Amino acid sequence: MQNDEITLSEAKRVTAELKASILKLDALNQNVKTNIEILHNLNTKLQNYTSIIDKFEFKDETEMTSNYGVYLAFLSKKIDELIKNSNLENIEKIVVKADYIVNLSVTKVALIVAVLTTGINFLIFK
Repeated sequence: MQNDEITLSEAKRVTAELKASILKLDALNQNVKTNIEILHNLNTKLQNYTSIIDKFEFKDETEMTSNYGVYLAFLSKKIDELIKNSNLENIEKIVVKADYIVNLSVTKVALIVAVLTTGINFLIFK
């Protein structure tokens, strides 16, 4: 005959281990909830930025020019806001960066036009 009964001290030990495990699981659950909230917030921000990025997928040159104008107006608005709220050094940094972005964009437009012109010439004179 086998004794299936456990002692009171064994029951207390098992109960304590179960309580410790439950506390650990609860802490992990709280971390998971926090991470889900962070991911949700990041996803919302990403969706906001996606609408801006979508503006740079142009169908034709007219749309590209229009959207580029909107982009420059956006930069101008942000610079105006910063003038009201920042010191001169920060504004100078932004102007330098904006100038770099404009120069890069003009270079990209020039390259696109050059490639299109080359392609059209190739097709015409082939």
